[in-house]
Amino acid sequence: MLALLTVPVGWTAPCGPEAVPVPRHSLTRETKVSPRFFIAEGLNDDGSLLRYYKRGLTYAVNYFGNYGPYCVYLLGPASEESVRRIYEERARLRASPGTERPLEEQVASFLNQENIIEEIGFVLAGESHGGLTWSDPANRLYEDVTTNAGSREKDPVENTWGALHEYHHVFQVSQVDSYAARTSEKNFNSWMAEGAATYSSAKFMQDLNLIDFPEYMLQLRTTGGNIGRPGINDYLAEKGAFRLDDESLWEKEGSAQVYYMLGAWATAYLIHEQGVAEKTVLKDWYCDILPLGKSVAFEKHMGLELEEFYPRFNAFIRKSDKEVMRIFGGRTRKEVRPPHE
Repeated sequence: MLALLTVPVGWTAPCGPEAVPVPRHSLTRETKVSPRFFIAEGLNDDGSLLRYYKRGLTYAVNYFGNYGPYCVYLLGPASEESVRRIYEERARLRASPGTERPLEEQVASFLNQENIIEEIGFVLAGESHGGLTWSDPANRLYEDVTTNAGSREKDPVENTWGALHEYHHVFQVSQVDSYAARTSEKNFNSWMAEGAATYSSAKFMQDLNLIDFPEYMLQLRTTGGNIGRPGINDYLAEKGAFRLDDESLWEKEGSAQVYYMLGAWATAYLIHEQGVAEKTVLKDWYCDILPLGKSVAFEKHMGLELEEFYPRFNAFIRKSDKEVMRIFGGRTRKEVRPPHE
């Protein structure tokens, strides 16, 4: 089943009409192509899976702009034929036109990749894996792949939340050299990507009256929230020192605590303690990474150097829960309405 999502889009200057014109790769610009959904048989019978995903994606596209093309794959094990048919279409969409290599050869090569064979295995076994991926610049498109969308279907809140998080990454990736090392001046650090998307998706969920945002930020400290255990407080008590820009943590324990949790709080620090406008932190400064480099762009928009920011944030995040929560103007619980039916 294939559905189209229509959102208000148009060809604009990168990051909106106010951006200063500078030479940029065309990948940094918005597209007129609407996001496309590929949903395996056995899912979305009542339309709720797609509806709650669109709730998040529509909000994110309206905030960040329409970047892409963007394909969303919501998969499950009910029909192997349906799954394999979707993967064949995915392979065709990723193929590079205008090359000497025949289309069918490109399709076969993609489907025979070890990671794709493994991914299809996860789908057919009902195991949860996936996330955002993107193709080569020659035929750039972005993909959100969920191998067990049945679990998303049963949880409308997390379904919307995941759509918000992954689309923030689409915007981020569109503005940088996504194939450069995360330590490169032309790419973002992992804490900038995952931290900002963790912050933004939670903040947008509050905007949609689905969660209490300050409560969620507190949970990242105390329990780890919906990301994992331990939370920030226990992690710092055990580990002591950390570096937000340590890119080796993906292969070690602690990447979630640093990149997602501490990264989200670093984003909150810039907005609520440093006083930088929300849209500057979540969006605008990324548009200067390619032309200026990460360090210069950060200083330009945040008002302090990266190497000055790290120790400031380190001192801040080690304060008590009560002290750090003051940046939200004094935490108060609010009644949160249930997901819109």
